[in-house]
Amino acid sequence: MELQLTKEELKEVQTIAASCNQSVESLCDRLEKLTWRDGLLEFRMLSGYEMPLWISQLQHLSQKVNTRLEQEGIPLGPSLAAYQAWKNRA
Repeated sequence: MELQLTKEELKEVQTIAASCNQSVESLCDRLEKLTWRDGLLEFRMLSGYEMPLWISQLQHLSQKVNTRLEQEGIPLGPSLAAYQAWKNRA
């Protein structure tokens, strides 16, 4: 996982995992995809269905992570590959 979560963000992931049938590792992977805007298709496929609470909680956390990354000057999306290219530019 390339995305580095703060202690508070990781604690939120653990809280979400405790209330659903997903592991912390699985939620971190999904969060990373959402953060880099690669995982939206999976969630869009659920539209029209009742979205589980954990997905909306993860999307909310993703928005918080995105805001933090933008404040740190890290470019977001369209994908993790774009971030890795930016990271390796030096």
